[in-house]
Amino acid sequence: NGPINRALTQRTYADEATVPALPQSGQVVPVLNSSTTVKSPAPTTAGLTKALRRVLASPSLGKDVSVVIVDGQTGQQLYARKENKPQGPASTAKLITGIAALATLGSDTRISTHVVDNGSSITLVGGGDPTLTSKPNRKAGTASIEELATITASWLKRANRTSVVLTFDDSLFTGPTSAPTWPASYVTSGIVAPVTALQVDRGKTNPPSRARASDPSKLAGQRFAQALTARGIAVKGAIKRATAAAGAPVIASVQSPPITELVEVMLTESDDDVAEVLGHLAGARAGNGGSFGGGSATTQKVLDNFKISRDGLVLFDGSGLSRSDAATPLTLAQVIYTSSRSKDRGLRSVLSGMPIAGLTGTLADRYRTDSTRAGGGVARGKTGTLTGVSSLAGTVVDRQGHPLVFVILADQLTAGGTLAARQGIDRVVATLAQCGCQ
Repeated sequence: NGPINRALTQRTYADEATVPALPQSGQVVPVLNSSTTVKSPAPTTAGLTKALRRVLASPSLGKDVSVVIVDGQTGQQLYARKENKPQGPASTAKLITGIAALATLGSDTRISTHVVDNGSSITLVGGGDPTLTSKPNRKAGTASIEELATITASWLKRANRTSVVLTFDDSLFTGPTSAPTWPASYVTSGIVAPVTALQVDRGKTNPPSRARASDPSKLAGQRFAQALTARGIAVKGAIKRATAAAGAPVIASVQSPPITELVEVMLTESDDDVAEVLGHLAGARAGNGGSFGGGSATTQKVLDNFKISRDGLVLFDGSGLSRSDAATPLTLAQVIYTSSRSKDRGLRSVLSGMPIAGLTGTLADRYRTDSTRAGGGVARGKTGTLTGVSSLAGTVVDRQGHPLVFVILADQLTAGGTLAARQGIDRVVATLAQCGCQ
C-alpha cells in the first residue's frame, strides 16, 4: 500500500518464461510471431552485401555506420557491420525504455493521480502520469486536472467544506529533475520538462508553446487550485509541497491510459517526456528509486532477465537525449526480437508503437522521394536524431514478402549532415524493401 502501489493500478506482468532464447551470431531461431510467418525465401548474406554496398558507402552516413539485419522468420543474422560496437542511439533508446516499462509496470497498468484528505488540508498526489492535461481530451482518453477537480469539489461539498488548504506531493520521484549529462538548454529551450512525478500539459506553461515550467509539480498544483476555485471551492493560503499523510483516504482519482498506449505514444511521436517518466516509474516499481539512476538500473536488469545483450550499454536517461548514452545495434535488434516473440501481447506494443514509413509519427514525412518510396508502408522504425547522430531501428518486408529486422546507427556525421543521413538511412531500408537479395 505504499506510494508506488497507489500510483499504479491493474498491474500485469510480462511472462519472461515465454520468451525463447535470443539468437547468437549465426544461430537460427524464429524472430517474429508465428502469425507473421510466410513461405518466402530469405535474403542471403551475399545478396544483401551486394545490394547494400553502394547505399552504405554513401558519404551522407558519415565515417562510422553500424548495421545489423536479422531474418524475421528464423532469427538468423543475415548481415552485420560493427553490430557489437556501442554507439550513440539517440531516440532508438526508447525501444529499450519501452520493453523495460512494459515488463516492470505491466502492460495494462494505469497511472493514478489522486487527492487525499488530511483532515485539515487536502493533498494532490502525483503518480507520474505524463499525459495529464489541464482540460479534458476525450479523443485522447487522457486524464485531466479539471476532471479531478470536479470529483474533488463534489466530495468536499458533500462534506460541507467550501474552502481548503491545498498541498501537492511529488515525492514518488527522487534525485535531480534533469539528467546529469543533459545541457541546461534542453529544459530552457523546451525540448524536455524537468522530470517530476506530478505534471500537467507535459510541464508546459502555456500550451502549445514549448516553454516549460522550472517546477512542473508546482504548476500542476496551481492549475488544480484554479480548477477548484472555478467549482466553488476556495483555496486558502499558499500552495506548498508536502508529503501526503500515510493512510490518508483517497477522495478523488483519475487514471492515465494503460502503459501499452503510453509506450506507443512514446515511440510513435518520440515523446521525451513520456520516456523519462516511464523510466522513473520502472525504477520506482522495481525498488531502485524513481530516478534516472533507478530507471537505468531497472532497465539493465530487465535486459538480463530477457537474456538481451547489454554489452557496452550505457544509459543516463530513458529518452536517448544524453550524448553519453551508448548501445549496440545487436542490443536494439534483440529488443525488437523479444518484443515480437513474447506471448505477452503487451510487449508487442513496442512493435505497434514504431512509426510506419511515410504514414505515421516521426516517419510520416519520410519515404516520399524516388529513391526511398519503396519503403513506404512496408517498414516500421523507431527514429533517432541528435546533432551529428541519425539512427533507425525496426522491421521491413522485402519484395518477396519476407520480414526482416534492421538496425542502422550513424553517430559521426558531418556538421549539418543529420538530415542528409536520414535520407541515406531511408535509402538503405528502401533497398531492403525492393530486393529479394538472393
